[in-house]
Formats: sequence, structure tokens, C-alpha cells
Amino acid sequence: METDRMERMIKEEIGRIVEQEERVLFKELIEQVFLSLYQANQEMYQALERRIMDDLAVDRKPGEIRIGIGEREEVAQSHHFLFPLREEDINPQSNQADSLYIQLREKGRVWVKTLFLPWDYLEIKKLLEREGVEGSILTDQGELPAQFVLCPHGVYLEEIEKLYQVFIRNGRSWQTVNTAYLHKFVDVYLLPEGLALTGRENILDIKIYLEEKSSAKEEAAVSQKPVYENYIPLWNIKKLSLTSVGFPVPCEKKKAFEYLFSLRGQGEEHVYLIGEEEGIYRVRQQPSQLVVTSDFIKKGKWKIYRIQKGENRSLGYFSYPVMSNQRKDGFVERFTRNQGVRVGTAAELARFIRGFGLEEYVAYQGYQLLDAVDRGESETYSMNEFILDEIRDGRSERCLLLTFQRREKLAFLQRDMISFLVSEVQLLYPEYRCEGKLEEPKEVESR
Repeated sequence: METDRMERMIKEEIGRIVEQEERVLFKELIEQVFLSLYQANQEMYQALERRIMDDLAVDRKPGEIRIGIGEREEVAQSHHFLFPLREEDINPQSNQADSLYIQLREKGRVWVKTLFLPWDYLEIKKLLEREGVEGSILTDQGELPAQFVLCPHGVYLEEIEKLYQVFIRNGRSWQTVNTAYLHKFVDVYLLPEGLALTGRENILDIKIYLEEKSSAKEEAAVSQKPVYENYIPLWNIKKLSLTSVGFPVPCEKKKAFEYLFSLRGQGEEHVYLIGEEEGIYRVRQQPSQLVVTSDFIKKGKWKIYRIQKGENRSLGYFSYPVMSNQRKDGFVERFTRNQGVRVGTAAELARFIRGFGLEEYVAYQGYQLLDAVDRGESETYSMNEFILDEIRDGRSERCLLLTFQRREKLAFLQRDMISFLVSEVQLLYPEYRCEGKLEEPKEVESR
């Protein structure tokens, strides 16, 4: 019932009262009690209506994730946009001869360093398939020959898997993160075989010979391909610890509780996600606060992921460009995203792939549908390997092979770029096993 209608009814009732004194008393009673109660009830109803509409609103832009890479010494300084993917990378552990000696006896092998290899995906894959590599440990008492084994560095990819779980718990749609750089990190483990280490030396340097040598005694130089030890990955995510404002508000018959987090001073333009692992019902971000509904009462700090928005103006000193998972914005893109249109034609598939703006690295050419036995050796990998499909067993899947042409820019990242695009297409077509193929540019015939 509207307020003006209620007021008309009150006036009509007042007009029916004959005695002036009774009319005044009735009017005062209505204004002080019933009309105020009705207005308060209307305000509560409108607040409830706004809250329900906020819950029904779907944020179709979960936040752009950017990943770059930089030298540890440069990253150690404060940066307003990109942060280390793991804070432990700023101050890495150092190797001492006595600790290496003890760990070798206890574990059989021990981690000594992590390398960043700006190599092609297939080259790194071949390197990791080797049983071991040779190297040496330079000490104050001489140089000792040593044996090493190489393994993929999976710690960074575990952080991406944790981020995926955070997205799911917060009710956000997942978009593949371009983890091209993360697949270039390789862990080096020292083996005890043939190592004359006593534990009393001072280690000065550890050298790894990644080139295969014709003779074990031949003095080998480091490969001509670049190898870096001081690079660490960066992303536009800052992990925060925040305390809720006020007391938790019980709701739903005290089976759940609502918490408010003020975003003033944190940057209201950014995207915020709750990092708690269990008990989260709903997360709603408003212009100045974050509203969280959970089934438990929590005191103290909450884990918050802040996805930084905006343009970075200080990337000139980084050796390699920052990778993004964001699609180019435009009318067609927005309309397709809001309408949930399925990509069902070859033209729509091409538009979808080119929408990521990676044409300067790899150019999409077309696709083929192949049987599983005809697809050959894969040139790409999944960047969403942690997303499990428990319904399809994959035994009868056909292969959707996407073909790309090589460009001149960043050749060592091109198969990783394709892997990112293929991983996004895989989310569109779960009925196929999607893979990619990189082709050399076609030579133009002279007339």
C-alpha cells in the first residue's frame, strides 16, 4: 500500500469523527504511532528489495588476471601494480655445504635452485625427459663434479589452482589464466651419486650444463640458450588480511552470519575475493564495502585476495611483456557475454580466439576435427589441468585441432600462447579434446 493512499484513508477516518476533541486525539495517535510504524515498515521493505536485487545481480567480469616476470632485485622494491606470486621468492634460501650434505643423506636428493628458461615448450619438454644432467659445485676447496635431475616447478601452478578454488567459493566464473611464464620454471635437484662433498666446504657457485655432451670428461660451456636464476613471476593480486567492521549480523534463523568489510582506503575500484576455505555462502561487493555471508562466527583477520585494476605505468624496465587473460572490449563482445551466446560456427570461433588480442604472437588459421588416433604428438598443454571432469572418461573423444601461424615476436612463448587459447576453447567444447598446432609462415611466391 502506498504512503499517499494510507494518508487519504487516515484523512477520511478523521473526517467521520464529529467531536473536535476526539478528532485531534485520533490524529495525534495516528501520526505518532501507526503512520511512523508504517513508514518504517516501508523503508525496511525497500531495503530488503534492494538487497535481493543485489544478490541477483551477476558480475560477468570476474577481474583481469595479469602475470609478468622480472628480476628479483627489481621486484624487491615496492611496486604499485604487480606483486610477487609468492612472497618467499623475495628472500630465497641459500645453500650451505653442511645442510646439503645432511639432506642428501636423509632424502636422497635435495633442491639447489630454480631456473627460468625462455625456451620453446617442446625444448623444455625434451629437457625434462632426460634422466639427468651434469654439472659442478664450486667450493673454496675446489670444483666438484656433480649429477643433477630436472623437474617442473609446480609451486607456482599450485597458486593458480588455489586461485581457481577461491573463484569457485566466491561464486565467480572462472576464466583461464595465461600462465605461459610459469611453465618456463624448472627445479634443479642435486643427486648424491659420485659426489665428494664432505660438508666442511663453503659453496661459492653451482653450475648446471644443460647441453648434452659427447664425452663425460669434456669441459662443457653453458648452453648458448639463455638461462636465468634470478627471475620470479609477478601478478596483479595482493593478498590482504582484513578485519570485519562491527559485529557479525545473524540471518536465516541464526544459521548464517553476515560480515562487512570496509573497502575505503583499499581501493574501491579493485575486485575483492574471500580466501577462506570453508563455510562461505555468498560474497557481494558493493561500492564501498564487501559483504560476506558464512555459516560460522569468525574473529580476527580474514584472508582477502585483491585483484588490482588499472594500467601499469612502470613496466618499461621488465624484459618481457605482461600476459593477460582479458578479452578485447567492444559492443559485440559485451553483447555476446551478457546474452551467453554459444560459439557454434567457424566464424564465431575465429572471432572468439582473435578477441584475446594475441595476433602479434600467433595468428589463428583454422581448425580440424580428427579421431583420437590421428592427432599425433601434442604441441600444447592445458592451463586448466586442475579442473577435473569426472563425467567423461575421454576414451571416445574426438580431437579439435586448432592451427596457428608463427609470428616473429617472442618465438619461445608462442606454443604457450596457443596453449592458453586452446585451454579457453576447451571450456567451450568439453565434448572434444582441444589441441593446438604451430605452423611456420608460408613463403610468398615471387611472380
